Amino acid sequence: MADKDSDILRPLSDSEVDELMQLYLDKYGAQHFHYILLYNQRKWDRQLQAAGIAADDPAYISLRKRFYTHRAGDFRRFGTYVSLHRDIVQSVSCYTWQQQSPTELFECLEQTHRIEWSRGALLTNVELDYCERLKELALRKGAAGIQARSCYGMMLANAAARQVELPELLSEFELRPLCDEDAAMVHDTWPNKGEGSLAYLRALIKFNKSLGACRSDTGELIAWIFQNDFSGLGMLQVLPKVERRGLGGLLAAAMTKRIAKSEPVAPTAWIVSNNWRSEALLTRIGYHKALVNEWIKLLPA
Repeated sequence: MADKDSDILRPLSDSEVDELMQLYLDKYGAQHFHYILLYNQRKWDRQLQAAGIAADDPAYISLRKRFYTHRAGDFRRFGTYVSLHRDIVQSVSCYTWQQQSPTELFECLEQTHRIEWSRGALLTNVELDYCERLKELALRKGAAGIQARSCYGMMLANAAARQVELPELLSEFELRPLCDEDAAMVHDTWPNKGEGSLAYLRALIKFNKSLGACRSDTGELIAWIFQNDFSGLGMLQVLPKVERRGLGGLLAAAMTKRIAKSEPVAPTAWIVSNNWRSEALLTRIGYHKALVNEWIKLLPA
């Protein structure tokens, strides 16, 4: 294996990530998806540090994105970054504002040994201008195949999100934050579960916002939603036996308002572009399509 200490991707220090985040805020504002990604990770970093959790604790690896830039470049000039993250598989996010051809970013992607091209990495939130070149690169680097999905980045401005009206909660249900004891049940019904995913859910419950809907009489958990790594809505699920009771819309609206009132960002949500049901639910709350990108799953060799 190549020596990663001399890799073209140089790790950014915490202070450099803070500086990069401020650059994105100054250039694009607080409603930019890459700013929000940086913001959320630094929030998690502070939470983990305050809890005394070691940086290499495997139980919380899912909350640890590491940010890199071109070893010979200056992130202050083009904002070039690559972030690597591991929960169930390695996930990769990247961006640059270099004009014309993003030479600096693609030098990083083509020359780095840090990305697990042949082991099933997930390329997240990929700019449409990057997609074809990234797919070709992934196949050349050893991916056995590619599964790409067009996704909408939905967004609601913070001020509007604070004013969202919550649907009436039926008396037979009540809402509460999720707790560690809920993780196993959520995990059992989660379609994306795999090695390490139960620890991922437990970490999200402990350090992130979450809401569950329960039966008032038995306390049975029958629907839930999490805040994701874009400080937005994620993993909304309603059990089949209580579908069409309005719980999905209620949880999405309640989480939207909770995020907006406690954090200086615009709530967001990623949905697959043909998921009309989720799009309609979010549109009713007030969300709009902010951008269209691809999420590219690489098939392991």
